[in-house]
Amino acid sequence: MTGQQRALRWLAAGVLVLWCGVFLRAENTEKSMVRALILTPPTVAVQNWTVSLLYQFPEAAADASDAAAQVQLCTGQGNTLQTALTEAERGLPRKASYRLCEYLLLNAETTLKTIRQAETMLKEEPVQGLSARVLCMDLSGEELAAADGENELFPEQLLQVVKEAAPQAPHLYESRNTLLAPVLILTDGAIENVEEMLLLTETENTRLTPAESQMAQLLLGQSGEHTFPLGSGQVTFRRCVVSVEAVEDGFAVTLTGQRRAGTALPTAVQCAALELLCVQTVQRCWENGYDLLSLGAVRALKQGTGREALTTKNACPQVQADVSFLQF
Repeated sequence: MTGQQRALRWLAAGVLVLWCGVFLRAENTEKSMVRALILTPPTVAVQNWTVSLLYQFPEAAADASDAAAQVQLCTGQGNTLQTALTEAERGLPRKASYRLCEYLLLNAETTLKTIRQAETMLKEEPVQGLSARVLCMDLSGEELAAADGENELFPEQLLQVVKEAAPQAPHLYESRNTLLAPVLILTDGAIENVEEMLLLTETENTRLTPAESQMAQLLLGQSGEHTFPLGSGQVTFRRCVVSVEAVEDGFAVTLTGQRRAGTALPTAVQCAALELLCVQTVQRCWENGYDLLSLGAVRALKQGTGREALTTKNACPQVQADVSFLQF
């Protein structure tokens, strides 16, 4: 090996070590890892956008999503969503990294129009949060900041509740014409999931009852157990198969469930109550702009029209439901 080749090798090794050092410093020790993005749009009383960031620093820069650093909250306001986000980032110890940002939290009075604005901004910014799950919070930006000031563990508790509610939450990219999101509230300084879902459309939102929320999740095929308190006790679906068929001028919805192990087989009265709840949930969602079971597509498939023959502008078609449980 000539002296020139040896010198080139040493030079290459030096450049590699320098590059690795710069990379590790930039990626692992100099970033504030944002875990959740919280947006409060302008209201009549407050004309500005409010953006809050749940973040961790510096241990949160590790690859593990369960980083050990304490969760903290910083907030910014601005007359646009972009300026509010920029102002919020000023409160971070280091430059923001959204690599672990898995959640988008919105005010419970928001609509899909607000989500569209957020989605546009996230596409333009290096946020990489388009797969984030969407949840709603029934509190303002001021209430959020006040809760944080009263309890230093509040950001940690908020993130934990968000994680627990996340399986019920849709992803941001699923927000087409409607979105069904879980709702968090603040009670006596503590954040909790009220087990209610918020139905968001372009111009308004509708809050479903806990029972309607459970039924909507069941009809949408969401995994996990679904429990319904009834007058004579409660019924839990461990698994359920939902089928929809167009019959005459309406639709027949069949729910075939598997009960939780060790529980009694639901009675005929309980099944009848669930059938009524199923019909009411489908009708309420329809009236508020959500074709929960894609009834238009089912009718179009049967008629061979190749397109949805029904729209949510029409009166809800007749729906009948049948609920039964397997014997085992």
